[in-house]
Amino acid sequence: MITNLFYIAIGILLIVFIFINVQKHMMSEGESILWMVGAFFILILAIFPDIIIFLANLVGITYAPSLLFFLTSIFLLIFSFRNSQQLSILAEKNKELIQFSALLEKRVRVLEDFRTENK
Repeated sequence: MITNLFYIAIGILLIVFIFINVQKHMMSEGESILWMVGAFFILILAIFPDIIIFLANLVGITYAPSLLFFLTSIFLLIFSFRNSQQLSILAEKNKELIQFSALLEKRVRVLEDFRTENK
């Protein structure tokens, strides 16, 4: 019973922490959705711990905690894949910005040279 209350408190604290970070703009809304799903999953499993046993029996897994580890691994894999996508997009945008900045710098130099020649 004490462990259930502990996990309920962790779930609630995690939800509050995510919500506060979104409000302070330290985390985007899209990023927080995945974390909220995980936090609600923790909260639901803390309130109803027999769900994991039921799901394990439904899938045919004999040791219920192994299903929990499997689901956690999938969650982390999805999160890692999403972060890789974000990094790829940001790297491409960064490259475009660097190229655009170089082109603008070249234009400024040409205009400065033109201005000094006409004086």
